[in-house]
Amino acid sequence: MRVVDGHFKKHLLYGIGLGSVFLGTLALIGCPPPPGDFGDADDDDSDDPSTIVYDCDGEGTQPPEADYSISGVVTYDYVPQGDLGSGLDYASTERRPIRHARVVLISSWDCSEIAETTSDESGAYRFDYTGPANVRLWVYAETTDPPIRVEDNTADDAVYVYQSDAVNAAETSTLNANAGSGWGGGSYTSPRNAAPFSILDAAYEAAEKFLDETSSPPDFPLCILNWSVKNRASNSFDVSTGEIVTSHWDGSEMYILGDADSDTDEYDTDVIVHEWGHYFESTLGRSDSIGGSHSSGYILDPRVAFGEGWGNALSAIVHDPDTVYSDSYGPSQATSFGFDLETNNRSLADAPGWYSEDSINAILFDLYDDADETMDDVALGLDPIYQVMIGAQKNTPALTTIFSFISALKEAEPDAADAIDALVTWHTYDGDYGFDVITDEWGSGESHDAGAGSNVPVYHKVDIGDSVDITFAGGQDYNWWHSNRYLYFEGNGSKVDISSSASVDVDIYVQHEGEYLAAAESAGGNEHVSVLTKEGEIYVVNVLGWTNQTNYTATIDIE
Repeated sequence: MRVVDGHFKKHLLYGIGLGSVFLGTLALIGCPPPPGDFGDADDDDSDDPSTIVYDCDGEGTQPPEADYSISGVVTYDYVPQGDLGSGLDYASTERRPIRHARVVLISSWDCSEIAETTSDESGAYRFDYTGPANVRLWVYAETTDPPIRVEDNTADDAVYVYQSDAVNAAETSTLNANAGSGWGGGSYTSPRNAAPFSILDAAYEAAEKFLDETSSPPDFPLCILNWSVKNRASNSFDVSTGEIVTSHWDGSEMYILGDADSDTDEYDTDVIVHEWGHYFESTLGRSDSIGGSHSSGYILDPRVAFGEGWGNALSAIVHDPDTVYSDSYGPSQATSFGFDLETNNRSLADAPGWYSEDSINAILFDLYDDADETMDDVALGLDPIYQVMIGAQKNTPALTTIFSFISALKEAEPDAADAIDALVTWHTYDGDYGFDVITDEWGSGESHDAGAGSNVPVYHKVDIGDSVDITFAGGQDYNWWHSNRYLYFEGNGSKVDISSSASVDVDIYVQHEGEYLAAAESAGGNEHVSVLTKEGEIYVVNVLGWTNQTNYTATIDIE
């Protein structure tokens, strides 16, 4: 799901995303404070990471220093998904390397830091040092290249750290460390140390895909993921207590569910990659999505449909050839929800079209993967998709929808344009549901209205001085297309006034290349905003209706 802040004051934009359609549970590791700032151990909860014990008391005489070598491999327990519907398969738990993470060698006498390194792709590390013989490791749920960090939002954003056993380097040169899942056979019975590393590795895998398969690899900004055993689905919102509504990206950081026997997402790597996809859009690309609840068959605002479809498709792109999206939940994490990205649905129940996240995730994945279906003669790989996402899609004068993406992709890949058109238009049920050939970012010529004739055209092109009546299908949530209409006009270098007149509550939002310039959000239908325009620049107006009424009209004046 995507949480959007700052633009809409009337509603809380917390939607139910694919990582949070159901409630689930997560496991967590030890989370010591930074050296020199130790907190009290908490032994009230067997799966709480704060139960880690620090025995670096510094009492007595410090042992003499000498030259030592210590090396090993750091790993975590990964719990895979079982067959779709069956949840997590604890019986098939495997050890996976903790890759490219910060590893610190610590004196087990006083917890002072001796040396620091980074684990390699196989989780291996090595220290050649001069110092005490009695040592242990602190393995941080943190990478530096690209920068990713897993924090506990219910513990003042402490970074998760796994503390290994102590060894005597005078007696052994090997120190391996494994962060366990904490699973005791029927429930979590010990600290869930593996969880933050599973989350870290899922985010790293997503970033690595772009670093390995793009011609101008991205420079990723810091990605912060917040996880706690207290993170739970809720109707209220307070991240400090774990009330996160669902796993989501809030525009700055990710929050991941961890409530055992309800909904956990630490091993739901598809969910994590989906949310990482929102991070990618927000930091390297652009998303104009307004968030909100979404599911199969919804007639979504096309901004929302594209953003959620992108996240779904990315999960399969990153995990290729595994194309099944799976999200575990319930008692013992023994149930799951999901679907196969290679299953293309275009029945009436699926409501295929430019407003459908199902259609969009299928199209985006088929653009990437091999041409392996009768309607799919496209095999572009990741790089062309990436270039459009950070280029034309980011800079479009329109809103970020399937129209802006496909029109830019066809321009960038002209030899594939016909095959792209064939793939997109295949996702059509009849004259009401589907796609016409996409010719530009404005959805010009799109005739499929999802059964509501007022849904098209997608955009009304207007001139300064115009007055236009726009009709809403209505009767649905704020993030459905039924409640949203788009207009656009060309600036004249002067102040432009935009006003509405309606018998129901409508709001006005004005954007320029993704930046919100003005909003009018009173409780009525008579709104007014002014924007200072640049000559020749395009400005988009989103008129949003707030009523359960159907088939209502608003008059919009551009002056």
